[in-house]
Amino acid sequence: MSKSRREFFRRTFIAATAPARLRQILGFYFLVMAAGLAAASARAQMDPFFTAINYPEPKGHAMLMFLPDFQIAHQGNDFITEMGMAEYGVTSRWTVGAMAEGQKISGLPGSFGGLRFNTYFQVFPSDHWLHFTVYGEYEDLNGAALYKMEVSGFGGEDLTGPLAVARRTAAHTFEQRAIVYHDWGRLNLTFNFISETNLQTWENDFGYAWGIYRQPRWTGMRMAEGTPMAAPPPLSLRRLGVGLEMIGALGNAHHFGFYWHKEQQYLGPVFGYQISPRWSVRLEPAFGLSAVSDPLVLRVGVGCSF
Repeated sequence: MSKSRREFFRRTFIAATAPARLRQILGFYFLVMAAGLAAASARAQMDPFFTAINYPEPKGHAMLMFLPDFQIAHQGNDFITEMGMAEYGVTSRWTVGAMAEGQKISGLPGSFGGLRFNTYFQVFPSDHWLHFTVYGEYEDLNGAALYKMEVSGFGGEDLTGPLAVARRTAAHTFEQRAIVYHDWGRLNLTFNFISETNLQTWENDFGYAWGIYRQPRWTGMRMAEGTPMAAPPPLSLRRLGVGLEMIGALGNAHHFGFYWHKEQQYLGPVFGYQISPRWSVRLEPAFGLSAVSDPLVLRVGVGCSF
């Protein structure tokens, strides 16, 4: 990485939360996450992927996550995005959540991207082959929102237009997903089909996400019995999970399918680390595979369950 890029990441990491509104929102998530340390012990079951979704939250459990991305842009200035997320298991099959996001483009002020509200429901209580889940998300965003919760349609982000205009441009979307996943012991395979409906034009864009992940040997609690597991040393490989994730676009309702160099496509290894029964971290360097993809998206996640 060049000296100028290193300096950009150093400055933007400090400045990204400078806008008062964004700082207050993300500060709220940090306070709640810190409060979780006083809660009763619970297994941290953070979804191992960054875009693909699989496990619902256990009943009565909450998961709080902080998700910054560092992105090298395919055109225009590099940027970082930040997502704060909270999810709660209403039942063992039904999860609800809310997200707040912001971004900082190099050379421009930080900006608030908007809010997302989601819910997902595992359709069958005891699937033996594929777990099937339906997902819905209302996105109250603006044109400056850049976090890659998914990619769909054609083209990449527009980082050349005036940021002030983008922030005043509403981007209201309803996202739907059909989610299937299966576990073979510690090995998980997940696939999401994604449809995004623009609530201004009622046009549909499509995308996908899939991933394969091997859970760490130690997660803090035994899945079946719910009893504590003996903790390995802090730097033990038993705390490490590894996998692979791919996300991409599938065109729109007029031109559906793979049009490779007109759609964003990303592939990268996923690394997860179980710090404690409550806390976990994950890392994914995702590499752009097409002409309109950002060359590199360095994704980081910190999660707390209580």
